[in-house]
Amino acid sequence: MFKVLITEHIHEDGLKELYEAPDIEAILRLNMSREELCDAVKDIDALITRSGTAVDKKLLEAGKKLKVVARVGVGVDNIDLGAASKRGVIVLNSPTGNTLAATELTMGMIFSIARKIPQANNSLLSGEWRREKFLGTQLYGKTLLIVGLGRIGSSVATRAKALGMEIFCYDPYINPKKAENLGVKRLGDLRGALSLADFITLHVPLTHETRNMINEDTLKSIKRGAYLINCARGGIVDEGACAKALKEDRLAGAAFDVHVVEPAKESPLFDPALREKVVVTPHIGANTKEAQRAVAEIVVKNLIKALSGEPYENAVNLPYMENKMTLQEREFLSLARRMGMIAACVIKEHVEEITVAMAGPLFEEVEISLPFEVPYRYMPFTAASLKGLLEVRLGPEVNAMSAPLLAKEHGISVFESRREARTYKNVLAIEVKSQNKTFSMAGTVTEEGKKRIVGVDDYEIDFVPDGWVLLFSNHDRPGVIGKIGTLLGDYGVNIANFALGRKNGSGLAIAALQLDSSIPKEVMKKIQRDADLIWAHLINLKGE
Repeated sequence: MFKVLITEHIHEDGLKELYEAPDIEAILRLNMSREELCDAVKDIDALITRSGTAVDKKLLEAGKKLKVVARVGVGVDNIDLGAASKRGVIVLNSPTGNTLAATELTMGMIFSIARKIPQANNSLLSGEWRREKFLGTQLYGKTLLIVGLGRIGSSVATRAKALGMEIFCYDPYINPKKAENLGVKRLGDLRGALSLADFITLHVPLTHETRNMINEDTLKSIKRGAYLINCARGGIVDEGACAKALKEDRLAGAAFDVHVVEPAKESPLFDPALREKVVVTPHIGANTKEAQRAVAEIVVKNLIKALSGEPYENAVNLPYMENKMTLQEREFLSLARRMGMIAACVIKEHVEEITVAMAGPLFEEVEISLPFEVPYRYMPFTAASLKGLLEVRLGPEVNAMSAPLLAKEHGISVFESRREARTYKNVLAIEVKSQNKTFSMAGTVTEEGKKRIVGVDDYEIDFVPDGWVLLFSNHDRPGVIGKIGTLLGDYGVNIANFALGRKNGSGLAIAALQLDSSIPKEVMKKIQRDADLIWAHLINLKGE
């Protein structure tokens, strides 16, 4: 029986499935003190919350049995993602449930500031009839810049396009094909993009990278007379700089649903002198009956699946959702992990740097889906390589969540690069460096779905990274393989496969023997000594 603690008011219809689950005990406790909360989570398997519960390092440490933290809604500002990832606690949210609600509010904000609807309403209710005061701007033919082309940004693009607007986007992390399929022109420079737009709408998370991305400096690039809309997160815009731009008529209007401090009691945007230009609302982006029910239903459904060991979605702190990847992508994920394991066995000393290079169309299709502030933004294959590298050193408890964080803790610099595919359609390559050694390898997955290592230290080779592998380098001369085969045979170790890589003029070779069983340490020492090998490593790649 799993225990699930609910700490805040959640839509009742959304919790129905949780209460009906036969193997879950749902515990509702509201308005607890900090001490009561830390005590309550001690024997809890999962926690359901909104934005009012601070799930920090102390709380996570108190929850010794905690497996899942589920945030009803999108933002996870109140959850320490790093601390959760290190402890292997899955953080779930429900990003799709309020997509339509947030989209519709954004469109409403655009209409409101373009046509001055709230101001006209207030004027009429105060007894005025001054139509000339509310000369608006039509949307047809105007340019809209969407900063962040995720779910909500894409949904806004579709609706704005129907209004006859020309759509641009700035989002360095999206797949270019996504923008192309939406009919949106992708721009690579934020300042250049800002200079073209009549309307700018923000749809990015609040991270170190996006905090104050619209500031006094970037506002100087904005087209004079443009309108700025922020229904994403407070803190993305420097509110003081925005107010100044409005007063100087560099911005014609601004509409904000989110604020730096919430609840917002004061702000430069609340200045009475700006009321004819500003529309502000108290963070109501997800406040529809449909959205509140949907976000609760989504998070509960995935929470139950996560606890039951079934495939689930919307894990914020997982660098990839394996169950959503194609079969070929999953095979490359497995290949990346095994390549990391091989590298860890070859380089015994402290690893200072790892570079993961990807080539081919498969890697262009995979999107990075880390929408919140985590200390990394790596491709899934990079995270899998790190997992393989570190689990050899630190044990099998290293997971996809903790691997990037552990790499940072251990002083490993992580780099990613793109290359042009040549011999093979899709190729994954890694290079690992220590203070005294560099080791590299390349791998691919065949059309039949077979994983292959096709290069080691610039030597062409072809072997399957599976089971027990004896990888070694030797002087390229007769008799070496024969000696090794004889020694292994003497100890009852069968060779299942053999691959050799040679390089003309080097006088050296690299070979891989796939074995049916392990080799005792004393036999390994004897092989390396008697066969005169330069280096040799026994690698266990059995299982996933």
